[in-house]
Amino acid sequence: MKTPKTADDLRDSFLKYFETKNHLILPSSSLIPSGDPSLLLTNSGMAQFKSYFSGEKDPPNKRITTAQKCFRTTDIEEVGDDTHLTFFEMLGNFSFGDYFKNEACAWALEYMTEILNFDINRLFFTIYNDDDEAKQIWLDLGISEKYIYKFGDEDNWWGPAGDEGPCGPCSEIHYYQGDLNNLDFNNPNWGPNLHEDFIELYNLVFTQFYRDINSKDTPLPFNNIDTGMGLERTLAVLTNNKTVYKTDVFSEHLSNVKYKIPSKNLSTKDIEIVKRIIAEHGRSASFLIADGVIPENTGRGYVLRRLIRRAIINGIKIDASFPILSPIANISSKKLSHIYPELDEKLDFIKSILDTEEEKFSKTLNFGTQVLYSLFKLRNIKVKESIEMSIDAKDVAKELYKNIDNVNKKDIQKTISGLEAFRLYDTYGFPIEITEEICTKSGLDIDRKSFIEVMNQQKNKSKQSSVFIKANSMKIFSELNIKPTEFVGYEKLKTSSKVLSIIQNEKNLQFIKTKEEFDLIIDKTPFYAEKGGQIGDSGIAENDNCKIEIIDTITAYGEIYIHKAKITEGSLSVGNNLNLTVDGNRRERIRRNHTATHLIHAALREIVGIHVRQSGSLVHPNYLRFDFTNMQALDNKTLQSVEDRVNDVIRNNLPVEVSYTTYDKAIKDGALAFFGEKYDHEVRTIKIDKPWSYELCGGTHMSHTGGIGLFKIISENGIGSGNRRILALTGIGTETMVRNNLYNLNEIMIKMNASEENIIEKFNLQNEILKKQQKKIEKLQEELTELSLGNKRKSDNQEFIISDTKFSISKVKVPNIGALRKAGDTLRNNLSEGVAIVGSIIDNKPIIVIMTTVNVKIAANDIASIISKEIHGGGGGNKFTAQVGGKDPSKLDSIISNLNKILSEHYK
Repeated sequence: MKTPKTADDLRDSFLKYFETKNHLILPSSSLIPSGDPSLLLTNSGMAQFKSYFSGEKDPPNKRITTAQKCFRTTDIEEVGDDTHLTFFEMLGNFSFGDYFKNEACAWALEYMTEILNFDINRLFFTIYNDDDEAKQIWLDLGISEKYIYKFGDEDNWWGPAGDEGPCGPCSEIHYYQGDLNNLDFNNPNWGPNLHEDFIELYNLVFTQFYRDINSKDTPLPFNNIDTGMGLERTLAVLTNNKTVYKTDVFSEHLSNVKYKIPSKNLSTKDIEIVKRIIAEHGRSASFLIADGVIPENTGRGYVLRRLIRRAIINGIKIDASFPILSPIANISSKKLSHIYPELDEKLDFIKSILDTEEEKFSKTLNFGTQVLYSLFKLRNIKVKESIEMSIDAKDVAKELYKNIDNVNKKDIQKTISGLEAFRLYDTYGFPIEITEEICTKSGLDIDRKSFIEVMNQQKNKSKQSSVFIKANSMKIFSELNIKPTEFVGYEKLKTSSKVLSIIQNEKNLQFIKTKEEFDLIIDKTPFYAEKGGQIGDSGIAENDNCKIEIIDTITAYGEIYIHKAKITEGSLSVGNNLNLTVDGNRRERIRRNHTATHLIHAALREIVGIHVRQSGSLVHPNYLRFDFTNMQALDNKTLQSVEDRVNDVIRNNLPVEVSYTTYDKAIKDGALAFFGEKYDHEVRTIKIDKPWSYELCGGTHMSHTGGIGLFKIISENGIGSGNRRILALTGIGTETMVRNNLYNLNEIMIKMNASEENIIEKFNLQNEILKKQQKKIEKLQEELTELSLGNKRKSDNQEFIISDTKFSISKVKVPNIGALRKAGDTLRNNLSEGVAIVGSIIDNKPIIVIMTTVNVKIAANDIASIISKEIHGGGGGNKFTAQVGGKDPSKLDSIISNLNKILSEHYK
């Protein structure tokens, strides 16, 4: 058989080989792990199958094979060398309680030697220390004992993928890339995991245990196989390349990195490393964005932002042409969209995100450079390059410099402290690499050691407040040993059921009595459990001995439904029968809103663009919330078009078709699946005027669109970079809003003696009159304030000098904070140079405003900090304007009269 020489050939050969071994080929899952808070990004082939390994769910087939998109954040700083990647494809074959070690080893060897045509004399095998069974299997397959090596936990124990999950011993197949004449079996420091001539290609994990969040290993219900072969790495070996960048995976990406001949002293190797970083990070970023990750300062978004910025920083080294990364996105789409269609479907959006992030980072670099040069000036370091420095940048630099320990000021004159470098990096996004480069040019050092110390302190804080907290253990539910709950709620809202379990405070009880809240598990239910954005059903459960309020319904483990319940009368025991009734009115409103979210999605994709994808939703009985990907806000005209399109579909009363098919077939047919959702092999789809609206969805829906009623968008706003949110109403909700608005309009018309025809005209006229009157009031107030400032008692009006700075203080009577600020402006304008401070009682609270002229060394926000301590209040501002507020109005007079003493003590 011909040896695969391209990524497509290798991927195809692996999947087809295992298909001949009765494996079901499944598509890759998203890089955003579904329902797994312990995992930041999908990092292995088995991540999407955790529930199959643990026995929580039944797989569609006991044998599965995939090519899985994977991302590992640990390798970001290593990218650029011959082997490391952040994004890669993992080829894998899996068994769930079917075949085990014998078949896994035999097929792995057969595939590598007969399909990929690897020389068996170059294959070396590692096993776990005490796994004699695996050793004997390899021996029986004809592998010489000298080619088998034993290692411990670090090398030959795999998992879990995240804080908890399946794990077990593994056997790895390594390829020897050196000279066969140099095999050194007698050398204890030579062999796989020990020598650079070996590269791991195929890992066979014998998944036998489940490790919980307390690191306790429990045998799984059955033995499993989980394997992984890195596509890019294997392809490099197959094509006799020492690096993945010489294969067809990256050749076109690299050729599209455009740059000028760099002025810096860079070697050809240095330039090649930079090109690799840009190509790899651009490819990885494209996949992350396509799967719904947006640049942010935390979590997955931070990983993406870090990739983009690292690529840009390296691009600057070779004067790369901007935009740097969107051309790489083009190539990624061209080469891989036949396997991963999202790269083509969302290409415009991917490029928009990349270009926007590059522009933002360019501004960040500009501001950071200004701050850094300001720090140089504070040290009396001359800067060769001419750069205009903003007042904000100068203020930031002064704040950073002021915070350095005075003891070290002498040493710090020629060194940028770790704290300064870290603040530039952490608060203002200025990369340490750029800081180092600029400092080196100007003859300064960076205290790298203290920078790393501060960085580690921050990391430890972040870990303590991490978004990716350990998942709550579902141990109590997994140990119940009960079947998945039968859901009958699509067909009916009432049913009778048997009580299987009563849980309270994580304890499994046999009996519960009146007024207590508990978790109820029954054998079948009409109550929909919260999923896919749709909130859970509520209602009642009862029998002759009790009445129970069902407050909410969720799924906590597998397909077991948890009914959050409160017993209002009588008592309940395990084994009792219950009559269940869903709140039908509430369910009906939820159905309307859920079907409407599908219509919004389709309308947005039609009118705004197919890059729009649902990124979240909340289907509530009273309203619906729809989150979607788009870089810009939608203008009123676009929103009106979306609303009109949705209402048009509602008026046409189109059928809402429900059907069941396989996930793979639904996706091939054009159905949309969503970020963070977990889908089984068998899926439920909702079609409305297909292909206009065709989605995977397990929620409850109307039978026809006409039942939704009038649809109305209430608001549209941003919820983060590249993410927008629509809030909307349907049916009764819209009717109530219209009724209330008409009532309010009628009341306004009565008050203004207007009709529907002239209400706007009268309102505008009245508004103009009010504006003119307000201006007259403000002018009179200014005149009164000036008179007040010029005719004050001595105790209310002071002037003094501290540290060569003139201070002018006044207490005034003003109606609001705006008037007080104007009083401060007036007082400052009367000073050629100095500090103006005005105070007043506003809304029974003492308020003080501080304003400084341009050339004053003392900052207004510093003075505010001093006064706020005296007045037991709070405040803030900037160098030129600041404000302080307190709670006790009686303190104002004493503060004003004692300011000379208070400030003199501080600035002496």
